Amino acid sequence: MASSLQIQGELLDMVLRYGSVSRPVAIQALGVRPASLLEAVDVLKSNGVLCEPARGGVRTGRKAPQLELSPDYFWSAGVDFREDTVVGVVTDMTGAVRHSVEIASGDRQTTEGCWKDIFGVLDSLKKACGKDWSLVRCIGFADPGLVDVEAGKSLRAVNLPGWQNNETRQCLEARYGLSAYVWPECNASTYMEYRQRGRELQGSLFSMGMGTGIGGGFVKDGKCFFGDSNLAMEVGHIVVKQNGPLCQCGNRGCLEAIVGKNGILRSIRETLQSGVNTTLSLENFSLAQFAQCAETDKAARMIATEVCESIGRALAVVVTLLNPTHIVLRGELTGLGDFLLNTVQRVLEDNCFPRAMKRIHLELSTLKQEDTARGAAMMARNRIVQKEFNLKDPGF
Repeated sequence: MASSLQIQGELLDMVLRYGSVSRPVAIQALGVRPASLLEAVDVLKSNGVLCEPARGGVRTGRKAPQLELSPDYFWSAGVDFREDTVVGVVTDMTGAVRHSVEIASGDRQTTEGCWKDIFGVLDSLKKACGKDWSLVRCIGFADPGLVDVEAGKSLRAVNLPGWQNNETRQCLEARYGLSAYVWPECNASTYMEYRQRGRELQGSLFSMGMGTGIGGGFVKDGKCFFGDSNLAMEVGHIVVKQNGPLCQCGNRGCLEAIVGKNGILRSIRETLQSGVNTTLSLENFSLAQFAQCAETDKAARMIATEVCESIGRALAVVVTLLNPTHIVLRGELTGLGDFLLNTVQRVLEDNCFPRAMKRIHLELSTLKQEDTARGAAMMARNRIVQKEFNLKDPGF
């Protein structure tokens, strides 16, 4: 028979994973007696981590009230350090955003310039919170490059020259006096894709971010897979074209070298140099602009076809190895819409086992601009709760 502490831990784990849970569902899922769950709930409510806002003394026959995290048990800060901007949020215990800030990037050629932007966002959040900043207990940092998650180090971001070999956790903790955690950006985004689907998610989920860089994240049974040396899901460095263009990682033909921002710019430059009649331009270029061009411009559509087919070939490797049920595509290239989805679907069907394709749901992300920073904050929250209540690894 499970002890009260074990039941408390498993119940908290469920609420962290799904956001809320009713007593009847918890009893069934945990396989415990109602009296045992009642004891665990009373303890968690008395120490302030759980609440049951809709619960009253009168039975109305309505839907069972939900056990939820108490919003002000503590708050978390999250930072999404992007190539061209920094997004910061402060979330309460439930993950609701209380404050958000975004600033355009400054000089990213030096470490000092990078930290100036990061500190600028966090200092702005601290000012926005005022006296409520005392509720903030941790910082989650979504890093655009390679990360040593356990050590809290930022190893390398190929598109940000000034962001290499940084003691990110140490610097954040020293400046703000809060616990800090560093995650690959794709893991924070994948966590939010997972949370967005909640209990409705059946099976595992693979998420691919498509921008200047290309990255991935994978969730199965509520656990995010980082790999033994935190380098898992580097889908951008799957070779999809033998002897293809040189990638910034040093290899040739990587997915990122073809479908990342620099790869698409290279293709456009070659198209213009060949004298093709096109509305494509290198001036004020953006991936969103390219996606819009591909709707009507023949040359842009040809480049888009290579881009989408390359994505499909990389995802065929993912499907073969991981056999996910959900594949979610994120980033500005999702502006290609149905053309992207249909092309990737065709390539997958041509290259994967029919049985593996039978259950796959291929879709475009609906995350908001601040959701990656929010995911980083919530993942940091999970770590704090894990330590405080001796929980098993929450997976994020």
